[in-house]
Amino acid sequence: MKLFEKDSYKNLVIKNNYNTIEFLFKEGIEFSIVAYVDVIDFNPTIPTSVIKFEKQALFAIAGYSYESAVLEEKKLIFEAGFGAQNFGSVLTVPLEAISQIIVDKDIINISYYEPKKINSMDILLSNPENLKLINKKKRNKK
Repeated sequence: MKLFEKDSYKNLVIKNNYNTIEFLFKEGIEFSIVAYVDVIDFNPTIPTSVIKFEKQALFAIAGYSYESAVLEEKKLIFEAGFGAQNFGSVLTVPLEAISQIIVDKDIINISYYEPKKINSMDILLSNPENLKLINKKKRNKK
């Protein structure tokens, strides 16, 4: 297992990102984050006609986004507008998905953890008992 894929490193990233963001909020400092988009929850989902994200995106936590931001134990939640129409969405960003925290033009925090998007079928099949039930169901259909 690679160092930056270990759960212990993921937990360190979560803790470090939490502490850094908490400090910035206490100091009243606006900031930006670079985060892996495929694990961010957008509510509502942003149409691709408004914006099409790459693997990672830069989000400015400033102005209204800063005022709406809430830091929880394992996630950062904020509202942002996208595209020419300023399409509004509430973003829930897992702290482990944040690869950089930036103040002005300075990167003040960086991580090398890349979160994996969770596939619900993989989770289901990871439990041997569920796998037995699925196989039994398949046999009964024949």
